[in-house]
Amino acid sequence: MQHTRSVAFVLTLLASIAAGPAQACDICAIYTSTEMQEARTGLRLSVAEQFTRSTTLQRDGEEVENPNSERLESSITQIVAGYAPHPRLLLQVNLPVIHRGFRRLEAGGVASGAESGIGDISLHALMTAWSHVSENSLQRISLLAGVKVPTGSPSRLREEIEENHSHSDQAAIPDPFRSRLYPRHSGEAVESGIHGHDLALGTGSTDVILGLHGLVTYKRWYWNGFTQYFVRTEGSFDYTFANELIVSGGPGYFVLLDHRQSLGLQSLLTLDTKGTDSQAGRRLPDTGVTFLYAGPAAHWTWGTQLSVDAAVDIPVIRNNTDLQIVPDFRLRGGLTWRF
Repeated sequence: MQHTRSVAFVLTLLASIAAGPAQACDICAIYTSTEMQEARTGLRLSVAEQFTRSTTLQRDGEEVENPNSERLESSITQIVAGYAPHPRLLLQVNLPVIHRGFRRLEAGGVASGAESGIGDISLHALMTAWSHVSENSLQRISLLAGVKVPTGSPSRLREEIEENHSHSDQAAIPDPFRSRLYPRHSGEAVESGIHGHDLALGTGSTDVILGLHGLVTYKRWYWNGFTQYFVRTEGSFDYTFANELIVSGGPGYFVLLDHRQSLGLQSLLTLDTKGTDSQAGRRLPDTGVTFLYAGPAAHWTWGTQLSVDAAVDIPVIRNNTDLQIVPDFRLRGGLTWRF
């Protein structure tokens, strides 16, 4: 989340330091830890990791047996480069490197495999829309707009063509898809919770990303959160992922706070929801999800250059349509260095 140092804050801070109350140091350090000198222009580099383990099978939101020990382990490493040409504007490019290992039921039996490679690159612009700083608190609202371009391989989406056509109407599948189908089902009635859309590294579509980020602090307490909405378009193999909404936020407290470093601990709730995808005008019943995660997060800063984040997400609500494998937990971490 990006912010800007305002003249009002500087004047308030100078007056507070001159007066000498204890909270003056707190608000100064909080400002340093949350702003990380965002007002200055220049380059910043980040790397972030998200690991998700999924071993639970659910049908229409109810857990069912997993006799074949199906599992999906997903690692997404985001390499992020950002540049601030103006104190209120940050331009950013995100390059995801994805590895997905899986075990699932296929026509020939239980199979294990992996998909690895570059995902879809996204370009973002983050602008500070409003900011206010007082003696004991600061507030920031930032707007996000971005676009995701189809750089990741969507080849696993070929499976969805076969999965959603019976063996008897294979002739209805248009070329050139028919000759390139993965031999997953081969005409047999195979039911698995891991589908082609779960394994695809890219969507083949150009999508729009809209977002709103917010931050509020009061002395050592703080709250930050974001909302992001993904507007999907049709991609490869006539496949269209459903629009997706992600909302995350929660309260936190700075347990360590001085001018050199800070450590904030936060309680987070994250909602991730999307409808059913479609392919060639057909709704795909095994693609809709609504997940609510809860868990702790930590944010550590050193000086005005280094920032480290970590979080654990445990799903407390897992709703899905048809048969799907759903997450057991997520681990997230990130590191940012500002030049």
